[in-house]
Amino acid sequence: MHIPTIYNPKISDKDTIFALDTEKHHHLKNVLRIKDDTKVKISNGKGKIYTGNLSNKNISVESNEIFSRKSNLNIFIAIIQDKERLRFIIEKLTELSVNSISIGPTEHSQKLKINSEKLEKWSISAVEQSGNAFKPEIYLVDKLDFKKFKHAFDISGENIKNNLDQKDIAIGPEGGWSDKEIENFDYISKIADFTLRTETASILGVSLLM
Repeated sequence: MHIPTIYNPKISDKDTIFALDTEKHHHLKNVLRIKDDTKVKISNGKGKIYTGNLSNKNISVESNEIFSRKSNLNIFIAIIQDKERLRFIIEKLTELSVNSISIGPTEHSQKLKINSEKLEKWSISAVEQSGNAFKPEIYLVDKLDFKKFKHAFDISGENIKNNLDQKDIAIGPEGGWSDKEIENFDYISKIADFTLRTETASILGVSLLM
C-alpha cells in the first residue's frame, strides 16, 4: 500500500508528536484525501524517514528508518530557457538522489530568470512524490566553478567508463561547450554518439555514474 510522504527538514528523533503546518495539512486532507489514523511518512531530506499516524493536524510518530545515499554526485546544469524542461531535470535528479544541483550560465547557454525558491519547491515536490529520504542542495550560481566541476560530458570525450570515479559533473548547453571551457576541464566523457538534450544527458549521465 502506498504511504504518502511529506518533507520537513526540522523533524528530529525527539518528536513523538509532529505538528503539520497549514499547507501540509491541507495537502494531505484536501488534495490527497488522507483520513485520520492513516499512515504518513515524513522525510527529513537527509537520509531519514519517520512514519506515524495522522491525527487531525498532527502526526503521531511511531518509528524511523535510516537510508544510505547510493551516490554522492554533484551536478552542474547549464541554464536552459524552458522552465518546464528545467523542472523535469530538477525532479528527476532529485528522484535519483544526487547530492547537489548547481544551475548557472555558460558561454553558449540560454538566459532564464528564475528564483531559488521555485527550484526548491520543484525538488520538494519530487521528494514527496517519490518518497525519497534525500533532497539535494540546490544552488543558483553566477558561473561554472571549474575547480569543483572538473568532469564534463561532450561527444568529443573518451568513454565514460574511464572516468567513473569523477563524481562532480558539468552538463553543458545543447549549443555545446566553448573551446575555452573544454580546455578548463580535467576529464571529458562521452555518453552518446550524438548531441543529447540537457534533460536526457542529465538522467543518462547520472545513471551511468551511480
